[in-house]
Amino acid sequence: MTYTHLHTHSSFSFHAGVSSVHDIVGRARDLGMPAVGLTDTDRMSGLILHYEACHSAGIRPILGVELTEPRLGEILAAEARTGSHGAGTGHHSGRHPATAVDAAELAPRADGAGSYRRERLVLLARNAAGYAELCDVVTQRHLMADQFKFEDVFSREWPNLYLLTASPGLLGTLAATPNRQRLYGELVHHSADSRRRSRQLEAVAGALGVPLVASNDCYFLDHDDASTHEILTAIGLNSTVSRLRPGECAPPDATFRSAAEMQNAFDSHPAAFANSMRLAEECGDIKLDLGKWIMPRVDVPTGYTPESYLAELAWAGCERHYAGKPEAARARSIQQMELETIAKLGYPSYFLIVKEIRDWANERFATGYRQPTDCTILRGSAANSLTFYNIGVSDLDPIRYDLYFQRFLNEDRASPPDADLDFGWDERDDVHRFVTDRWGQERVAVTCTTVHFRERAAFRETAKVFGYSDDQVTQILSSHRSQTQRIEDDEIRRLWSQAGKILGKPRHLGQHPGGLLITNEPMRHHVACERSGGEKDRIVTQVDMHNGIDELGLIKFDILGNGSLSVLRDALAQLEEQGAADPQVWDLEKCYADEAVKDVIRKGRTKGIFYIESPAQTRLNKKSQAETFEEITVTSSLVRPAGASYTATFVERERKRKQGIRDWDFVHPSLEPILHETHDVCAFQEDVTKICHQVAGLTYAQADKIRKMMNSHHEGAPKETVWQEAERAFLEGCQRHSGLTVEQATEVWERVSSFTGFSFCKSHSATYAQLSFQCTYLKAHYPAQFLAAVISNGHGFYRRDVYLNEARRWGCRILPMDINDSRVKYTGRDRLIRPGLMHVRSISSASLQAIDDERAQTGPFRDLVDFTERLAGRVHKAHMERLILVGAFDRFGLSQPQSLWLLNDVHAATRGADSSNARAGSDALASGSLFAGTGVMESLSRRVPEGILRDYNLAQRCLNELDLLGYMLSGDILEILDLHPAAKGTVPMRAVAEHAGQRIKVFGRQVTERMHRVQRTGEPMMFLTLEDRSETIDVILWPDIYERYADVVLGDGPFEVVGRVEEDWGTFSLVAEQVRAVDWSPNVVDLEVASKRLAASFGLGYEYADVNVGVAA
Repeated sequence: MTYTHLHTHSSFSFHAGVSSVHDIVGRARDLGMPAVGLTDTDRMSGLILHYEACHSAGIRPILGVELTEPRLGEILAAEARTGSHGAGTGHHSGRHPATAVDAAELAPRADGAGSYRRERLVLLARNAAGYAELCDVVTQRHLMADQFKFEDVFSREWPNLYLLTASPGLLGTLAATPNRQRLYGELVHHSADSRRRSRQLEAVAGALGVPLVASNDCYFLDHDDASTHEILTAIGLNSTVSRLRPGECAPPDATFRSAAEMQNAFDSHPAAFANSMRLAEECGDIKLDLGKWIMPRVDVPTGYTPESYLAELAWAGCERHYAGKPEAARARSIQQMELETIAKLGYPSYFLIVKEIRDWANERFATGYRQPTDCTILRGSAANSLTFYNIGVSDLDPIRYDLYFQRFLNEDRASPPDADLDFGWDERDDVHRFVTDRWGQERVAVTCTTVHFRERAAFRETAKVFGYSDDQVTQILSSHRSQTQRIEDDEIRRLWSQAGKILGKPRHLGQHPGGLLITNEPMRHHVACERSGGEKDRIVTQVDMHNGIDELGLIKFDILGNGSLSVLRDALAQLEEQGAADPQVWDLEKCYADEAVKDVIRKGRTKGIFYIESPAQTRLNKKSQAETFEEITVTSSLVRPAGASYTATFVERERKRKQGIRDWDFVHPSLEPILHETHDVCAFQEDVTKICHQVAGLTYAQADKIRKMMNSHHEGAPKETVWQEAERAFLEGCQRHSGLTVEQATEVWERVSSFTGFSFCKSHSATYAQLSFQCTYLKAHYPAQFLAAVISNGHGFYRRDVYLNEARRWGCRILPMDINDSRVKYTGRDRLIRPGLMHVRSISSASLQAIDDERAQTGPFRDLVDFTERLAGRVHKAHMERLILVGAFDRFGLSQPQSLWLLNDVHAATRGADSSNARAGSDALASGSLFAGTGVMESLSRRVPEGILRDYNLAQRCLNELDLLGYMLSGDILEILDLHPAAKGTVPMRAVAEHAGQRIKVFGRQVTERMHRVQRTGEPMMFLTLEDRSETIDVILWPDIYERYADVVLGDGPFEVVGRVEEDWGTFSLVAEQVRAVDWSPNVVDLEVASKRLAASFGLGYEYADVNVGVAA
């Protein structure tokens, strides 16, 4: 006797299903079942994975979904989007009477959580057309939640779907639809309640003449998994395990029963049992047409095909770039090869679509001083393509920089091309809208990602469902960072154990950072979609890149945000406005050759500079004395995890090269053409591909498979047998194809196989290095404008206060906030930076824009009353109070308490209350008596309580600014820390290099920290970057020290660190021995002294000089 489960939930039934797709398929195979169904709640995220897994296991896949009607919360959200408010649908009065609505229906819940107690309908695809119908109906359920009712949706015929329901009422409703011939009642016998309901269902089905099937509605494989199901359900319902209501969880017997167990459960229903097998037989024959790419159509001029039009554009570009140059013949040969490969693989339309998107963006965003080439970047392996360069999509010359097209595309490559286009982070949405408008909303969707429970999130959510508060969980995690840590407390150890049950399970869907899918037919014909929610409310697929998008043949176009393109734009706009346009920034050759640029990179003064500002990158550049474009292209790739183990070898050989010394040789001469730039070490992804193909003689497909094994960070380490097969093919190939000895081949394999983890291809590093040099040029010559743009865009490696401190080190003066001179964004001129209003906490962008518009249209504000009257109704009073507390109105001569008092009076006056007193103060301000010592001061002094006229002391101002801005303007935290008692007897960080090999003490604030694991042992360690007012220093906490001080280094500090100074090729770091977190408050030290010292050293005063870095009209 055999049986097939038709109704099964995987972990893609978020917060309900326990088992992975592979575990379900494996159990079905082990139990000898010929097929198995997958029916996750309201989603199809795992169906393609299920289809592939079943075929791999030698059993047949059954594709389905379990549908629920939307909850009231979903309906209200949909109505808010459409503005329908249920008009004409009767949703509120019919489906959800106000007196009968369960309050919990309004709460946000995960798809599967608590679904067991709801009315459900199982749909099974009879064939490939049925799969498309599943996609259609599931998409309707999510995109039109306010209109989705079972009786309406299934009032039309869905000829390729079977319908199963365990609900007697729903069975009666559906029996009156055109789908009656494919309708079944679903008998479930795994609890007393389900058996009672099955008896009711049996009676209704008998009366209607509807057949029955036998099911177990599986949520987990074994009884032991029921507790995990409870935890997931409680998380999804935002409840606790103890508060779960009856029926919200599946019963303990909702397991993956064997055929014998199912036969025993349904021994009195042989017809239902037989019907289940008949459905399984029919649905299990489904054949999906996978693996065929669905290329979106593109418009080309009359008389052209996509292939011929692409060729014409490419050859024209080839002539323009290379005619009359020594490399012309090589360029033509490569161009011919690329066009033949592109045509053979059927991708001309892809290249033209990428060009169309970039051309639109360049035309849309290029204004004034901004050049088209600075609006977008083609990065990644696509920039290896000469075709993209010649048709104007890439700005990187593949001939000059010896880029490798086969890394991007070759005849053996199974996956489609993958071109990544970068746009300014705040312009990407415009590009998304263009693509949607150009190809149609129904034909464009964002690729989803699947977010899984990671260790700390799993612990937090698990602890909460067992009754712990957020504060309690935070406290526990502060002292128990990881499950691998030794834990003495039995209760905490139990919580970590429970959290381990949900670790790695899908949690919810996210959005791919830029992956847009474009099809020729409506997207719902290919894949189920839903709404992302949130402000942008995009249409996203339910299937991600790793679970079926490629198999479905959907082509992805990556539209990505890059903060540094926005930084470049804003810095250039400031220069243009100030009449300081510098055309050299466009001339990359001059940027590369600029001595100031080289000096900044070589000395590691690169904070704020895209791609090369991280501590690790800065250290490597300083060690290797990198300063040229080619050198930065290498080091910016070598610093990634895959190349990290060879950085020491590279640095040593690079430093010797610069001294004219070469005391090493390549393992084999065949490696020299490949690794000559990197001194016989792998730095780029294509190094692996080239060695496998050119040295070992492997096919492109074999070489690319090995490269992906090296670079994989999604699936974990490949199986040992896969490694062994790859190694054997590589070693044999090296000896046969290139004549290497066994020893040489083994050494090269060791080099290749150790290049594991995340890495970049050469063209990616090179395209980003171009932007790095432009940014470095701006910082070297226009630091105020550049760093103002960095802070405004908020996409750097560090916090904004770190960049302000960096600006001070570059001799820039940070001016006060000013309601007339501060724009929304930060602005710079000469060596002055005026903070923008954008970072004042909780002020809406609409309020900020209203201030900017009013000031630009009508002129500067005369005083606080003028500001209040002109912006009444557009800027909230609470927003004005925050602006006062960050000093934006200090220019008008009132203390901040006086301004707050006056604001209350003026605000009351505008509402008709106490208008005479308020107007007296207003008139005094308006009459110009502000600085006369009378007028408003006397008016206020007569009416306000004694003492209110006194200004806040400096400590209070600093605290207000820390609270509202996240940093100080009236003082500098680093200057203040320099006066802290803990700073006595410490070595300034700028002087650390003078103490190489010595044991010293430093005192500073955390800039950034990075967790790391020792490669050999897997033990955790930490790299900590600290700063004082003189410089920053990298602190290393080796595993034994990290374990001792893990709790101490959780915060921002400041920290007192004792350790030994180590030198490595001219870079200095501190190996920590002791770490102490120091209690700190602005009240602890003499803020007045700090302020005076700061004014003297950095020029930060509180007077309002005639300096305008902003918008004054």
